[in-house]
Amino acid sequence: MIVLVILLAVLAVAAIVVAVTTRSRLRAQRAATAAATATSEQTASDRDGERARAETAEAARDAAEAGRTEAEARTAEVTQQIVDAEARAAEAATRNGLDPELLWTLERARSERTWRQSVALGDGPDSVFDGAEDPLREALQVELDAAREDVGSIVELEMDVPPTVSAAGSMLVLRAAQELLARAFKAAEETTLHVHADGTDVIVTVVATDEEGAPVAVEPLAVSPSADLEATDGGVRIRRALPA
Repeated sequence: MIVLVILLAVLAVAAIVVAVTTRSRLRAQRAATAAATATSEQTASDRDGERARAETAEAARDAAEAGRTEAEARTAEVTQQIVDAEARAAEAATRNGLDPELLWTLERARSERTWRQSVALGDGPDSVFDGAEDPLREALQVELDAAREDVGSIVELEMDVPPTVSAAGSMLVLRAAQELLARAFKAAEETTLHVHADGTDVIVTVVATDEEGAPVAVEPLAVSPSADLEATDGGVRIRRALPA
């Protein structure tokens, strides 16, 4: 009987030990699980922080690249303005210091005066050049319209040139056309002024016929050798009048 009591006591103690051990292990496991969860959450938070920092750095790089591109574009624009100014200065220097832009402005003023005196009728625009996208074409048309009024013959313009002729080129085209037309009007009944591009050059020719439709020879311009203008049959070639 005593042995049975002792055995039961031993079993009870063992059960208590097992329970305590199990409870301790369970607490340890819960603590480990909590620690692992906290570590996982911290790792996720760190990853999110890294991602946010990476996105911020990338945005900063993009902004810096955009700023650099804009700065390079402004630099290129300023550089081109300087190059253009130097080219105009060099062009003026080769023409004994005369500024082609100034000369073209004065020539347009003369065309304006011719238009007012010989062409303009009644109410109309204040200037023949108002809203004009191609001032050279307008100036040539003024010459033909004024000649039509003065000499009473048929005068037409056929022009195929982009509106990018330089100021110096525009001056030479207009002045050459004026001189060629003056020669043709002496005997022509019908006159056509042809102006067309040939690469960077502009060709100006006059085709004239008399009352019977026979061709009228147009006296060539008497010009000295020049790098800008060359006299041709029935007209002239104006070199480098258009941008390359």
